[in-house]
Amino acid sequence: MKPIVVDTSVVFKWYRQTDDEEHVAQALALLNDHLDGLTALSAPDLLIYELGNLLSLKRESVSEPPVTILRRTLLLELQIHPIDQLLAERALAAAQRYGVTFYDASFLALAGLLRCPFITADRKLYRSASSFPKIELLESR
Repeated sequence: MKPIVVDTSVVFKWYRQTDDEEHVAQALALLNDHLDGLTALSAPDLLIYELGNLLSLKRESVSEPPVTILRRTLLLELQIHPIDQLLAERALAAAQRYGVTFYDASFLALAGLLRCPFITADRKLYRSASSFPKIELLESR
């Protein structure tokens, strides 16, 4: 299985409607590839915190009750990586190198450690880290 790191901007789109949000189809295609065993979607454990935060702030923007979405996400068998010293140090270096938050840099660092693509729907992050190897903007898929 091919690993791919996705960030919260991609995961949140799984629970949006195509007429409400851009690039939902591309996000769902990534999820379907994961569910079909073609890829293994990975993320730092920060993903769960960020998703929970979005769900609490944007309850009216999602297709199901936030608690249902949180449960469904946890059952998807995403490869969730807890932060450890190596990931933290790589994230700090990435944050400083690309001028992004430590939060965003944790996704970059994980992709670097796994030597796999990182996919984001966050255009600002993509622009800031465009020199990062294997970063992809969701809308280009």
